[in-house]
Amino acid sequence: MSLYGRTDSNANKAKADIGLATDSQTKTILYIDETEAQLAQNKNRGLNAPGWWSYFSYNDSSGNTRHKAEQLVFVAGGEANAQETQSDDTIASDSAGAITIGTQPASASVEATNTQAFTVAATKTGGGSLTYQWQLSTDGGANFTDISEATSATFTTAATAAGDTGNQYRVKVNTTKGAPEVVSAVATLTVT
Repeated sequence: MSLYGRTDSNANKAKADIGLATDSQTKTILYIDETEAQLAQNKNRGLNAPGWWSYFSYNDSSGNTRHKAEQLVFVAGGEANAQETQSDDTIASDSAGAITIGTQPASASVEATNTQAFTVAATKTGGGSLTYQWQLSTDGGANFTDISEATSATFTTAATAAGDTGNQYRVKVNTTKGAPEVVSAVATLTVT
């Protein structure tokens, strides 16, 4: 019998965690099955083979998300993990799912010095939670750039000025499970 179990369970997770060196970063012990090891979102995290893993993510000095994955033991022929009910399945699940935008951001007019809110309503299937990144175009939609800290379903502009007329806003919607990204329709701001 192996020190590490061949199924994704809390008891086997506790066995896999024994003896890991401690540091300031909180690590999660994950069981990756054969299917999960083949998913692009898991491969991008370094979780690319079946077995037990020590994993954490962090943001580097530029704000990019980085991943640290260390395989503790390779498990060939492990269970399929079809239920996806363990706590580690919030990080690495078989189901990336899909995103649907039900309510698109709407173009709006606002008086100068006022703010304007833009909202999107999205739903998902599969694991993880929705993430948002609002973007701005000041060149008629030719180029969009991320708006710092605009990462919720609603984005509110700063106080507007006449020069903001024609600014275009959209939002990129993702999931923490790596569902295919969906980009909203473009909303145009008019300042009166």
